Amino acid sequence: MKDPHPAVHAISHDANDVSYSDRDRNHFGLEHTTSPSLARALAIGCLSRLDPGLSEVSIWDPTAGSGYAGAVLVDALESAGVRVRYRGQDINDRVVIASRERFASFADAKIAQANTLVDDPFADFSADLVIVDAPWGLSWQNSAPAVRTRHAAGEFGFGLPQSSDSTWLFISLALEKLRSAADGGGRVAALVAPSALSTGGATAEVRRAIVEAGLLESVTRLPEGLAPNTAIPLYLLTFTNHASRTAQNAAVIADLQAQFTTEGRNRSMSPTAFEEMESGLRTGKPGPRIRSIRASQLTRRDVSLVRTTGDGRRLSWRLTTYNDTLVDVKFLESRYGPDAGVLVDGVPRETVDLDPSRHFGDDSREILKDLATKGWPAQRLSNLLAAEPEPLKGDEESDEADLFVPTTRIGVVSTAVSGTASEGRVLSISLDGDPIHTGFLAAWLNSEQGLISQRRAIDAGSAGAHLRAVRSDPGSLMRWADELIIPVPPSDVQLAVASADERLASFQAELSTRRASIWASPEGADAVVSGVAGAFDDSLSSWLEQLPYPIATALWTAETASSVGDKQLAYMHAWEAIVAFHATVLLSAIRSIPGRGTEVQAAIRRALHEQRLGIERAAFGTWIVIAEKTSSVIRQALDSADRDEIARIRRAFGDLGQAGIARLASKDAIKKFKELNTKRNRWNGHSGYTADEQRQVQIDALVADLREIRQIFGDVWAQLTLVRAGSVERGRDGYVQSAEVALGTKSPFRKSSYRVGDPMVSGDLYLVKDGSESPLRLLQFVQLRPAPRDAQYTTYFYNRTEGSSVRLVSYQHGSESELQEAAASFRDDFGELAEQ
Repeated sequence: MKDPHPAVHAISHDANDVSYSDRDRNHFGLEHTTSPSLARALAIGCLSRLDPGLSEVSIWDPTAGSGYAGAVLVDALESAGVRVRYRGQDINDRVVIASRERFASFADAKIAQANTLVDDPFADFSADLVIVDAPWGLSWQNSAPAVRTRHAAGEFGFGLPQSSDSTWLFISLALEKLRSAADGGGRVAALVAPSALSTGGATAEVRRAIVEAGLLESVTRLPEGLAPNTAIPLYLLTFTNHASRTAQNAAVIADLQAQFTTEGRNRSMSPTAFEEMESGLRTGKPGPRIRSIRASQLTRRDVSLVRTTGDGRRLSWRLTTYNDTLVDVKFLESRYGPDAGVLVDGVPRETVDLDPSRHFGDDSREILKDLATKGWPAQRLSNLLAAEPEPLKGDEESDEADLFVPTTRIGVVSTAVSGTASEGRVLSISLDGDPIHTGFLAAWLNSEQGLISQRRAIDAGSAGAHLRAVRSDPGSLMRWADELIIPVPPSDVQLAVASADERLASFQAELSTRRASIWASPEGADAVVSGVAGAFDDSLSSWLEQLPYPIATALWTAETASSVGDKQLAYMHAWEAIVAFHATVLLSAIRSIPGRGTEVQAAIRRALHEQRLGIERAAFGTWIVIAEKTSSVIRQALDSADRDEIARIRRAFGDLGQAGIARLASKDAIKKFKELNTKRNRWNGHSGYTADEQRQVQIDALVADLREIRQIFGDVWAQLTLVRAGSVERGRDGYVQSAEVALGTKSPFRKSSYRVGDPMVSGDLYLVKDGSESPLRLLQFVQLRPAPRDAQYTTYFYNRTEGSSVRLVSYQHGSESELQEAAASFRDDFGELAEQ
């Protein structure tokens, strides 16, 4: 189907016109109402592949509640000129009355009071569309006699689920209510809780029967917080008995976890999110958050694994694989290494699991890819243990273990309990034999990749949707260990890395000692610096080639300046470039988040006004305010336990990992920027003569500050690359786009290709990593301009507005030091920052 159904426009843009208010919630109870976003999602699920040639459509609503979701769908269809027959029912008499009032103006609508699981007051009614918004986790025990009687008579033909949840009973009835495939078939859209996707037992058998019948059409993960009565994430399932779809035995999966806006405490999905959902469900074409998979890929396998340690201890743990992955010899070798001695204990249990998140990438792929590049085999900690991990409490000591790992963000992995500096529980780890050096393992787990691996393991061993603490039972602890990725390079490499890490730590301690010594003996300060300066002289030069081009070239201009005065000025300009670029990155990310940009920009504008600053004249302090306000919002999101909020922030940064985003939003970076502003104001405000000796002292201070900012940012710019977008082609899982890599000090730039979900606009600047769902487009406060004669690039930064023009300045050697542009072209980029 090429084009959306005409009714889709009303759903995407006009659904709030249907009467709905918080009074409905308060009057009828939260369980009898549907939020606008969920009502729209149900309607999109129904309309995404509806034949636009149908002049009449029949709708059944087995759990109508107050009728809001049904009214949204009916109203949209009628606005597109479709005649609608609507039949709804609900067990609650008060909401049935309200629903009848809501549908009073519709030509052919009937609502009955009935327990849908027990009785069908519209037995002769066949539906083109069915919407299911049943109570989540509702037990059907009280209706069991009638349900079993109906089942014996041929209804609930896919079987009976466990009595604790009636979700699949409602879905079964909905499928049986559809018009027959011979008569054109129909479609079901249902909202379900996470447990309905993956629960085992009798419920899993019902789910399997429906999937094997080819009736499942799509699964979409919606953001948390859309429902009026729960914060859990909900999923939109669609089913169809159209012959053209059931023969394919395939399904569309989508993850719209980060596609929400926030007003106050309320979340909703934007029109663009619904448009993306509708397009994906209608076309099945892959996109940034959409995949098409075979139904067999929904198979999950749960298996018990065992291994015997060197001293004869038997360790066991549970492993779950997804995407129809077999747990065979090849799989065990790839996960645990050859001759690991890990065996399958019993027969794997297969389950049809509809959770779409299992089919989208996670941080483990990046870790394994990097280790493979190094040529280091990867194993799991579970294969290296001599015993189950043991949690220690409080100040409890232990001399028997080899390693101690904190289970919270505070603390470091250490070979001694006292070395962890942890404020929470610590896991005591005993290693089996000598396949890995404890010093190397501790160093790895304290590295950035090791911290990412730990975070994944904590998630696997945690309970609930928001809890971020490993449970203390042996099963959870072994699951934690089995998710912890560990590199196992050759022994000599381990020893060399561990030794280097230990020596560098001792150097750091020695530097701290020497730094303290200059206060005791200030006359020897120059000698102390001279004794260690040689080790760092070349470090900044090598760093330049890893930095985004706008920063690197400004620093290179400072490095190569001929006189002390020029060098001091160039380093100040380089710092301006760093702060302006950094603020532009953070503001660009915040602007890309639906519903957050306006609020944050308003706070920035107020702060600028209080400090007598403004975007109209982008002083050093302007960029600091922008960076400070945006980074605060980002840190709050990362520190929350809200997975959807974190996912939204990661998407805004082109899928950069949490650790990298935390570096960019660091309080230490803002503190350093403010220190630089103080120095800048003090030095530039001095109107008298400044000797070269004093300027050199200033240069040395600026270079020392650069070393500190390098430590704060780490290798984040190696993870998130600045590119100038080029041509794009559509691939099987999204887009493949060529781009010029704007790193280091040299141009023309080398070209590379990136797999992306959303295509980049040719010629614009983006921050991207391979596989980014949505690369981060930079606001045009930073620009690259090529010189036609040699294709060399010059970087320009927005400086100020002058009447109808804006002034752009360059901090690098180039053909022109400044440019003028029309202010109108910057209007969208100024956004809410401009004075009203």
